[in-house]
Amino acid sequence: MSFAKIVKEELVSIPIDLEGQLAEFSAFLNLHTEFHIENKLKMLDFKTNNPTVAKRFLQLVRTLYQAETSLITQQQKKLNQRQTIIIRIQSKVEDIVNEHGLLEDSIENQRLLTQSPEAKRAYLRAAFLASGSVNHPKTAEYHLEIYTPDADRIIFIQQVMNAFDLNARVTKRRNGYIAYLKDAEGISDFLQVVGAQNSVFKFEDIRIKRDFNNSINRVMNCEIANEKKTIVAANQQIRDIELIETYIPEKHIPEKIKQIMELRKENPDISLRELSDLYEDQYKENLSKSGLNHRFAKIKQMADQIRESRNSK
Repeated sequence: MSFAKIVKEELVSIPIDLEGQLAEFSAFLNLHTEFHIENKLKMLDFKTNNPTVAKRFLQLVRTLYQAETSLITQQQKKLNQRQTIIIRIQSKVEDIVNEHGLLEDSIENQRLLTQSPEAKRAYLRAAFLASGSVNHPKTAEYHLEIYTPDADRIIFIQQVMNAFDLNARVTKRRNGYIAYLKDAEGISDFLQVVGAQNSVFKFEDIRIKRDFNNSINRVMNCEIANEKKTIVAANQQIRDIELIETYIPEKHIPEKIKQIMELRKENPDISLRELSDLYEDQYKENLSKSGLNHRFAKIKQMADQIRESRNSK
């Protein structure tokens, strides 16, 4: 089961009062309901491919308006598509259209129905149920969106979302627009706003485990990379030391350089930090990584001079 379906199944189980019912119904009506006239009869068709969402809409219609309804199903033409469920409202249509300003200024009516924070939560809940989706938190990309073909309506949805400081953004998508969230914290906050508490816990649990595993992998990769760099650098230092010992008499090598050369030959695989600690233990003298680097730079300089001298002959 997709994470979006898990969220929606939780949302349809949330009990709501009259104010919340009107706000939810307004979102369903404006986002996924079509008004049409057939055989001189006015009708409203709510369309969805989610049976649980269809049931929620049907409950609202019967509770708020006691309207007559019929159920119609249509098979999608595209492969692997679920059938479309249509809840057709056949009575009280004119009352519903007039009350919600569906054929006039529906945005203003939605604004009036979403004055309180609780009404805003209910509106966003139904908007997500009707045309929202969210990626599973185990994926590499966090994304939650609500779609509508209408530009004015998407701006209104964005405003309602941002009333809760969600920082929702809007972009054009195919034949419409989406209000979306791209960060994990924002998505978690949205789920909490609409009342999907169990989904919040599931989202955070999966996200934390995924992020923790990614952090472990990053640390391991960093350690492997550092170890590889240490080995490469140490091998080069060994080659420089062997070249110096071959061409420069021991009495002409400064004592402090000679100490580092011996220490590196005896410990070819350890890091500069470990080499610094070893030097302090053996010679009872503090030598920082910077000081150690300086001596290895001197060793490299000596070796490079030998190479240049050999190449010039």
